[in-house]
Formats: sequence, structure tokens, C-alpha cells
Amino acid sequence: MKRRKLGFIKVVLLVSLVLNFIQCETQESLTKKRIKSVEQGLLREVYLKGTRPEKLSLFDRLQFYRVPGVSLAVMDGFQIEWARGYGTKNIAQAEPVDENTLFQAGALSQVLATLATLSLVDEGLIELDQPVNTYLRRWKMPIYSVNRQRRLTIRDILTHSAGFYEIEFQGYTPGDSLPTLVDILEGKSPARNPKLYPVYPPGTQRVYSEAGFVLLQLLLEDVTGQDFAQLVKERVIQPLHLANTTFECPLPPALQARAAQGYDRQGQPLPGGARIFPQQAAAGLWTTPTDLLHLSLALIKMARGEERDVISPLLIREMLTPRLGLQAMAFLVEGSGDDLRFYLEGYNPGFSAFLVVYPSRGQGVAIMANSDNGLYLSEEILRAVAANYNWPHFQPEEKTPYRLPVEIYQEYVGRYEVNPQYHLDVRYEDYYLIIHPTGQVPTRFYAESKSTFFAVDPYIQIQFLRDRQGRVTGLVLRQKRTRVEAKKVS
Repeated sequence: MKRRKLGFIKVVLLVSLVLNFIQCETQESLTKKRIKSVEQGLLREVYLKGTRPEKLSLFDRLQFYRVPGVSLAVMDGFQIEWARGYGTKNIAQAEPVDENTLFQAGALSQVLATLATLSLVDEGLIELDQPVNTYLRRWKMPIYSVNRQRRLTIRDILTHSAGFYEIEFQGYTPGDSLPTLVDILEGKSPARNPKLYPVYPPGTQRVYSEAGFVLLQLLLEDVTGQDFAQLVKERVIQPLHLANTTFECPLPPALQARAAQGYDRQGQPLPGGARIFPQQAAAGLWTTPTDLLHLSLALIKMARGEERDVISPLLIREMLTPRLGLQAMAFLVEGSGDDLRFYLEGYNPGFSAFLVVYPSRGQGVAIMANSDNGLYLSEEILRAVAANYNWPHFQPEEKTPYRLPVEIYQEYVGRYEVNPQYHLDVRYEDYYLIIHPTGQVPTRFYAESKSTFFAVDPYIQIQFLRDRQGRVTGLVLRQKRTRVEAKKVS
């Protein structure tokens, strides 16, 4: 009897092992299939009505956008399913990008700065709704007409409603003299920005400005007596086990060896190397897509009360609650229920970063590239991930082209000057406009109204301008973060 029982147990164990093996094999096979589908399924932002969205190769699009390298990590079922690198982190040395390659994260720096701030709130060292001058020591926020009635608070800074004018810092070349935080706030040399001052009453409207995070960095250092990089390391990076994340500048040798080189729109390396940001809280972070998803998973768990590694659940939920429009603390938050998502994109010269997470679904993606063109590529990758993981958003948009009377097209034909060295030559061809920028390939534009046209690959919009007499005087070109004006000269 005992022998039969032992035999039965062995059979059960064997079946269990086989089933586990099959399950692991099935998941591994599914992941490989998804990776290949993403790699071969990038999607443009728009497609023409009457056609189907064309699936594109990630490798081809790297070349199309002149992006040397890109790294991405995908989260599904509340775990990081896969992470891959593509292309090169340094063209001259032919070093490949992998999942451990570090990139500058731009505005995603503000997420870690926010968490460090909330950790101080959690300890009772500061309060979100107290005026910042309560805590500042080295510099005080001046009183202007716009902030006389309502003083600037920490919460205002974290939600980009501090009232500062819009500004994104461009960093400094290695070897440059670096300004102090007070120099930056005052607009004094060697700072390269004007004086930072409010133009709106605090708390009244959302205007993206990195100025507030310079002030926040100064405040955190004044309150704790610590250098910002060390402060965030102790309060956020180490507790969340973000092994490939740092604000240290210059990078430690071990991390420098894994850091990507930044490249401009033409595929040329940034002169002097990656930019240095004394404005660390605003734009000084180096990290990887995998660490960004580890951070996102920690936020989800802390919000649910499953972890208290850094901050209480109440404060994390407050962080992820929109205050003005879609703007929460650091992140933009949109949707509700299972469709709620928090997201943010970052840009530094030569680098781009994008993060989107569905906290209720346990899904998300982080994408980082070493190019000024990185966001264009990242959005195509995002659409491929969304399609393969059945996300409800980030699908290509169908566009309807219109046929205008030929004489309207003819009015737009001519040369448009951006500057003496850069022109846009416009010609008519079979109910399209062909626009040929200096040094680039001609692109076909379709009409979507009498004065606006669009190109599909890449998606670009152009609006033609007229004077009071109805004569065409120029055009405005828009492509994501780029806006170019050109005057008609012939």
C-alpha cells in the first residue's frame, strides 16, 4: 500500500513538473513572439483613409530617424516581461546598446525629485502647502505683483503651477564653468538663462517650467544640508534598489562605461559629450528603461499599501492625482479605472525618454534613445507595444486628404526662407504639394483644409499664412516639439 502511495506521489510530482515546464515554455514562447511583433510592427502616427496602417521594422526606423540607439523595457502582469537594446550607444566605438545602457532622462528627473520631496513631507520636515520661503536659506523668492496675494508653495512647484515662464534648460558642455543654483535663479553668469521669475499667480494654471525644480532643489538642500544627488540616492534610489540610476555628475567610472553618447538631429555626436545639468532636479538624471519600470512598480505597490519603502500610500495616491487638467505631481495622469495611466516624456540635448504605465493593469513601457530624434522613434515603438499588448490607447490616427482646386495649390508654390542657409522649396504635383527642405529629401504633403497640409512619414503639419490682401506670405511647420516659421521669398 505504501509503495502504491509513493508511486502515486511521484506521478503527481512528475505531472506538476511537466506542467510547470510547459507553462514556462509557453510564456517564454509568447514573450519571444511579442518581442518579434514589436520589432517588426512599429506604427506611424497617421495613415491615410482607405489604407491600413503599415507595420515597420524597428531596425529600419533607427536609420530613418538617424537614431544611433534605443533601449526599451515592457511591463505586463505587474512584472517586467522583457528589456532589449538596439543600435549603438557610441558610433565611433561601435558599442551596442543593451538593457543596462544609461541614458539621460530629462524631465523624468522630476519624478525622483518629487519622491525625495514627499519623503521629507512624510517625516514632517516640510509641508506641501507652506510657502517655499519658510524653508529657503540661501535665497528667497521675491514678491512680485502676481504672487503678492498667494505665495508660492512646494505643491505648486510639483504640479508645474508655480507661475514661472516656460523654460527647458539645455545644460552645459563638459569643461564649461558651471553656475550655482542661485546664479541660475538670478540669471547671473555663468548661467545662460534669464532671471527666473513668475508671470502667473501660483496655483492658477499649468505651465511646464523647469524653473520651479531649480528652486525645489535649493529648498531640499537647505532643509537637509545634503547635496541633492546624495539626498535622492539615500531617500529614493537605494531604498527602491535602482542599481542603474544616479544624479551624480560627473558619472562614476563604473556607470560612465555604460553611458550612451548623445547625438543631434543629423546623427552627429554632441560636441564635447553629454551635457551637464547643475539643475539636477529638473533634468540631471541618468537611468535605464528597466529602472524606470522598477520605479513605476514601486509606486503602484506603495499606492496600494503593499510597500512603504519610501513614502506612505496616502502621499503616493496624492502624487498621482491630477490637480490642474491632467497635471499631477511630476506626472501627467489621464483616464479612470483600468484605463487610467500616468506618463511623462523627457528631453535633453542628444537624449529622449518616455514612460507610460497603466497601474491597474500592471502594464507599461519605458523607452530611451540617444538622439534629438528619439521621441519620434519612441512613439512608433509605443504604438507597436500598445497594439501587441491590447492597450486601449496610442493607436495610429486615420487622416482624410482632400482635393483642392488646382489654383489654390499653385498659390503656395515657391521658395520659403527659414534663414539664408535653409529654404523650403514648394512645388505642385497631381493634387499634392512636394516640399523639399535644403539638404533633405522631398516630402509629399496632403491637404486637410485650404491652408493646412500634412505629411505621413514622418507626420508633419504645415500651415500657410496670408496677409490682409490674401497674398501668401509664409508658412509655419510643426513636428512634435519643433516649430519653424518661413517667409515666402519667391
